Amino acid sequence: MTALNNILEARAVMEEAVRAYFNEEGFVEVTTPSVVPHPNLDPNIRPVPVNVPDPSGGSYRHWLHTSPELSMKKLLAKGSGSIYQIGSVFRDEEHTQLHRREFSMLEWYRVDAGYEDAIRDTIRVVRAVCRAVTDEEELVYGGRYYDLAGQWEEITMAEAFKRYAGVDSLTHDDLAEALENLGYRVDAQSTTEDLFFHIYVEAVEPSLGIERPTILKDYPSYLGTMAKPREDDPHFLERFEVYIAGVELANGFTELTDGIELAGRMEKVLRDLSEDGVEGLTIDEQFLEAMDDLPPCAGVSVGMDRLAMLALDQDDISRVVFPFE
Repeated sequence: MTALNNILEARAVMEEAVRAYFNEEGFVEVTTPSVVPHPNLDPNIRPVPVNVPDPSGGSYRHWLHTSPELSMKKLLAKGSGSIYQIGSVFRDEEHTQLHRREFSMLEWYRVDAGYEDAIRDTIRVVRAVCRAVTDEEELVYGGRYYDLAGQWEEITMAEAFKRYAGVDSLTHDDLAEALENLGYRVDAQSTTEDLFFHIYVEAVEPSLGIERPTILKDYPSYLGTMAKPREDDPHFLERFEVYIAGVELANGFTELTDGIELAGRMEKVLRDLSEDGVEGLTIDEQFLEAMDDLPPCAGVSVGMDRLAMLALDQDDISRVVFPFE
């Protein structure tokens, strides 16, 4: 069998494993539009614009969706129950070993659930996919062995910053001091988010998931437009990400269902994006109206191409997606 056929077969059995898991769990598979009038609003994601012709001979701007999140939540608000989707999403970013403008995403929403339930789903899905590809609940990636059947590490964001960057808290002053201790000059205009991401990229993220699969959770409140705050401490969100071999693989959270709070968060993101030169975006008012009927739920997105990279021990995402370079 050729290398190409191995990749194609692996991608096929991965999707079969995903469908088998969610079908057994009582989820319904859905398909939503890729071209939308309102993409997700995220300060760190740039959507790809599309000019759609209209009958008068002109055109109007739509966007390739960066995630099916808004559309899937509209289905949830209409009473769909727990749902999942596998499909292409698009983001305006450079191609790297881990990024492509178009990539395959698995996204699901479990009704009457929180982020701890979503974490369990994620672990089970990753195990099922790797078992389908390798016949074992394990990975060998970059010469290192990962036991997926064993205990995954769980660490809060605050703990990770303390362990890897010596940061006592995720406040502006402590982050600024930590960044200076790392040898960087702190700009007086830097926001708390600026300081956070600088330290995260330089000192924290490179250490995640290296020894074993790692669940990073409880993000500060300024890092998640759609995530619900923790009830015991609203300074943190019920949000998590999964890292394996240093690769960010999944992002999930308990969904915020407060339409008023969500509108305020989205307006802030819209302002931030506009200041960064991203024009033409608007808030999806239909989505906000649907929040009145959104049931309690938790959602997760998994990069299927990155998961294929890990399962097939490939160090570049281009080797597991068309045209399989």
